[in-house]
Amino acid sequence: MSRTPWRVGGAQRQGRREVQADAFAVGGDQATGRIAVAVTDGIGDTTAAADAADLAAGEAVGAALVATPETGCIRARNQLAASGITADASIVTALFDPAHSRVQFAWAGLCRAYVLAAEGQLQRATYDHSLGERIRRHTAQPGPLPLYDRKVTRTVARHEFVTTSLPAHSTTAVLLCTDGVSQGVDERTIAAALLRNDPNEAAEFLAGTAGINGPDNATAIVLRRAH
Repeated sequence: MSRTPWRVGGAQRQGRREVQADAFAVGGDQATGRIAVAVTDGIGDTTAAADAADLAAGEAVGAALVATPETGCIRARNQLAASGITADASIVTALFDPAHSRVQFAWAGLCRAYVLAAEGQLQRATYDHSLGERIRRHTAQPGPLPLYDRKVTRTVARHEFVTTSLPAHSTTAVLLCTDGVSQGVDERTIAAALLRNDPNEAAEFLAGTAGINGPDNATAIVLRRAH
């Protein structure tokens, strides 16, 4: 039996929304030590958005665990289309495999992944799929673009998923989160939280700080390398 080198913690806050439309799922394989994680953010403050997020998270983890995060996202897309649910969602999925030298990610929308290196440096592993981000990438205009940053250009249901990977050996902790967290706390706060030894404490701190009185649902899933 293989033993995973990662410990997982998670937390959510509803914020001032009427519905908790964020979701997450975590799956593990004791034989291989693989862990798959998905965080989803239903688009809209409705029960349909919550249903879309729940379905996508569970389907993504199940497929990613036996294949890749991209396969998980594609499975989520197919099952969402077949479900009849009319809402959509953002997603980020990650796979941690002791036999693989890199942590793998796939995503679409506004959910993010952050990685804390062994030296304490924080790196964003993903970029937002929003009209605002597209404008920043193709022009010299810096900073937030409030009218455009929440206009999502890729989702579970629409357009291709994007993939990336980062070295596993130099990674101390990973955060997967919805934009309720990434918009509610700054990167200095994220880095400080990921330095905590207990991933549950880190996730509770981030979700609580961002979401207890925040305008949006806030979900944080933290994976920390076991000593």
